[in-house]
Amino acid sequence: MKKTYSPYAIALTAALGLFMAVLDNTVVNVALTPIQEAFAKSDSTVSISTVQWVITGYFLAQAAVIPAAGYFSNRFGIKRVFILCLIFFTIGSLLCGLAQNVTMLIFFRILQGIGGGALFPLASAIAFQAFPPAKRAGASAVVGIPVLLAPAFGPTIGGLLTVNFGWEYIFFVNVPVGFIAVYLAWRIFPADNVEEKAQNRRPFDIIGLTLVISGILAVVYAFSLVAETRSGTITAANPRGDINGWGYEWVWILMAIGLVLLTAFALYELRVSKDPVIDLRIFKQYDFLMPSIVSWFSAVVVFGSLFLLPVFLERVRVPHLSALDTGLALMPQGLAAAVAVAAGGRLYNQVGVRAMAVVGSVLLLFSSWELTQLTSTTDSWWLLPWLIMRGFGFGLVAIPVQTLALQAITGAALPKASSLFNATRQIASAIGIAVLTTLFVQQSASHGTELRNQLATGANAARPSQQTIDNLAAQAGTQGMNDVFMFVTIGSIFMLLLCLALPGNRRKAEATTGTGEPAPRPAMVAE
Repeated sequence: MKKTYSPYAIALTAALGLFMAVLDNTVVNVALTPIQEAFAKSDSTVSISTVQWVITGYFLAQAAVIPAAGYFSNRFGIKRVFILCLIFFTIGSLLCGLAQNVTMLIFFRILQGIGGGALFPLASAIAFQAFPPAKRAGASAVVGIPVLLAPAFGPTIGGLLTVNFGWEYIFFVNVPVGFIAVYLAWRIFPADNVEEKAQNRRPFDIIGLTLVISGILAVVYAFSLVAETRSGTITAANPRGDINGWGYEWVWILMAIGLVLLTAFALYELRVSKDPVIDLRIFKQYDFLMPSIVSWFSAVVVFGSLFLLPVFLERVRVPHLSALDTGLALMPQGLAAAVAVAAGGRLYNQVGVRAMAVVGSVLLLFSSWELTQLTSTTDSWWLLPWLIMRGFGFGLVAIPVQTLALQAITGAALPKASSLFNATRQIASAIGIAVLTTLFVQQSASHGTELRNQLATGANAARPSQQTIDNLAAQAGTQGMNDVFMFVTIGSIFMLLLCLALPGNRRKAEATTGTGEPAPRPAMVAE
């Protein structure tokens, strides 16, 4: 017997699976040191640089699978692919917790990332397909809230589990939730229809698939390399080591290889492929192109700084905050973003995307400017209003532009469009983190040199005490962080200008298959 389910039940089920995948982007960060210490007991060669691959491997696996997720869902059925990837993620989580050495852990994290990465575009596509185009702002809000809450709760949850139970439990916690999500998806998601079967008659685009996965992997890893700790630079005097930076030759080699592969992919998909992995022609649609560009700037402005704020609180500020206290300090930003998403879902059809995105950009601009005034003793209470403003601003930008980009697309084009939107945003996130991290390191080093020179040429040029050295390091790091937020402020200005180019008045969404042809609303029937 078939049962009809509410579109909100379908969207919430998709969001449940997606929440865990997003959570694992940040929940592991606070456990790197405990993981390194645990494995170093049996293998003294295990370093923090090696353990960093627990994060890098997961991130690269996600980047590789995102562009292919929509393509596979069209050929084999979006419900089947979503459930399969959710099982991959859940089993990968279990195996991560059971890993006996760091090599096994990295391998299982890659397996986990393959499953988790596909959930990003598929969850959005499933939620959007459940609603008619005019009501897709509600779907975007349902999926968007866990995406914004997970990074905020990740460090806190990771700290609590690691301190009280052990690092293994940051992975074990996914297992029961994952199997619940698998069961709900099997019961609630609409059955895969005959459209997927028609896709199977076309030749499999193995060339396009290989080119896009290889190209994105090379580009994303190139930017990830910039911010990685250089091998052999960790010493007692420099416990954090030095990053590779932009002078590392493999950054440019991989970037060049990636750009060549992606150029070949674009030419092949546009001129040769009969069933392209990603339909790049969708960029011809203004309502997809402009929101995509805004989302790229948003990823650089927000995700890059989201990565660095914990660094400031845990390693620069005096006294340093614990991972748990840092997570609690940053949590209001995620909560504010969730409130903005919920409000934006109601306001989208009333005021339009431009008004919300402009207001959100102004809030991001003002909060970024205020964060250029950090001091080495800044506490969480001083940060509170600016983090709330920042979270609210991000929520008013991120979800409305995604809604606009995917609002009028349905049928086989929707999963591919969602994959393209998420894949390009993933690349922008990698660029933002790399650029802001290297800027922070370089500016901190420059300010540190200036402060040491001033101390050496001052009236009291005696050998400074350890406390003086620590204070100088905190001041240099704080000034470097202020420089980062000045850069972010400039980026926010450009994002504001781009938001002004978004459609102004609320448009009536007309569902299309990506070619301008009307498409019927999919049936909300589950097996």
